[in-house]
This record gives sequence, structure tokens and C-alpha cells, in this order.
Amino acid sequence: MAEVTRPQLGAFMSAECFRYLRHWAEETAGRGLIVQAGKQRGLSLADMLKGNSVDDLPAATRVLDKVLGKEGTRLCIVDAVTKTANGFQVRVSESACSTGMKTDAPNCAFTLGVFIGAMELICKQRLTAHETDCVATGHSQCVYELEVL
Repeated sequence: MAEVTRPQLGAFMSAECFRYLRHWAEETAGRGLIVQAGKQRGLSLADMLKGNSVDDLPAATRVLDKVLGKEGTRLCIVDAVTKTANGFQVRVSESACSTGMKTDAPNCAFTLGVFIGAMELICKQRLTAHETDCVATGHSQCVYELEVL
């Protein structure tokens, strides 16, 4: 993507604007579009994730949190990335996708996609994923289960 050139406002916009963009794009074109956009964002982290591996998930967690959390784009706080029997579990808080939302089903398609792309870079395998817990449904964190294909 092109470099951000907003001298006064910088690279970030509000979670409120993002919420409307994500919600209505999903409402119009479906969840797959939003997951794919997130995956492309995750894959764009290749330079930052270079050298991280499944052998050191705490280090990968720190890098992801730095890039996506308070010091980075502020998409979410990455609380933990852990290995599971079939792949990985990612736990986040303050996700821009769920902020201000109340839903019956998990809601974080874009953030889910970001972790699909990022974790594919780290584990060098194709992944599928789903969100099991979501702040928008009343949970304390959003939890993504990623499985190796």
C-alpha cells in the first residue's frame, strides 16, 4: 500500500470509523471479503515477522503486539499466541472490530484475517480459523482458533 501522507492526522483513524467501514462492507459483500482484507494485512507484516517462529511464540506475540497494539496501529492488544494440538490460539483484547458492538455471534472478521495471514508467515503453512469468543458477545477477550490445513 502507499505511504500515509496526512501531516496533521497521521496514519490512524478512529475505531468508530473503522467499525462502520467494517460492518457495512461485511453487510454488503459478506464476511469473506473482510477476512481476506485482514489476511492481506497480516501477510503485509512479513518484514516485521521475519525470524519469528513457532519455536518462540512468546517472541512472536511481543512482535505482533508491538505492530498491532498500542505502539503500532492499535488494531488490538495481542495478549497471547499459543500452540494447540492442531495449530494455534490467539487471544486479544481491545479489538477495533468488537469495540462498541453487541452481537449474538463472534464479530471480528478483519482481526481474525490479520492473524491468519501473520501466523501463516510464522508457521509457513496454510491455516483456516474461526473466532470462538468475542468481546461483542460478552466475553473478556476475543479468541481465535487457527488450524493447519
